[in-house]
Amino acid sequence: MRIPSSSRVRLASLLVLLVPLGGCPAPAEVGPIEGPVIPAGPAAERSPDLDAARARWSDAGLDAYTMTLQRICFCPMPDYTGPFEVSVRNDAIDAVRLMGEEVDTERGMTVAALFDLIEEAYDRKAEVVDVTYDPELGYPTSIGIDYSSQMADEEIAYRVSDLRASDR
Repeated sequence: MRIPSSSRVRLASLLVLLVPLGGCPAPAEVGPIEGPVIPAGPAAERSPDLDAARARWSDAGLDAYTMTLQRICFCPMPDYTGPFEVSVRNDAIDAVRLMGEEVDTERGMTVAALFDLIEEAYDRKAEVVDVTYDPELGYPTSIGIDYSSQMADEEIAYRVSDLRASDR
């Protein structure tokens, strides 16, 4: 039986490819790939202003208020960032509005939740916790948190304005 030359070329090519595989040992097991460890920067020191501001807010006794809350982040806009008008009654969110329309209350935060957010940033050893408090009532007017300077776009900031007492 005679094999056409074009078939012989294909058969020879196939043998050239298969022969080296016949004697290959099993691939070596490779452990997990470890990259360089990027050290985190130093954690922000807990500011004594937090406790003093929280005490001023508690002394003010406001459990019913309305405020404007703006979230500044790399987040979907404006559904998540606002500005939101947040109404609080009995220290719980009563309503949240965006451009006059009521939206899900999860979009808002109470002043107590903002204080908790600041506390959590210190507990999680955020590298930067930058907060400004209202000098009279103590609520945070500006919060900036950067958990890691080595990570991009995980920073978050909040602005609170127009806080005013409201009827219960």
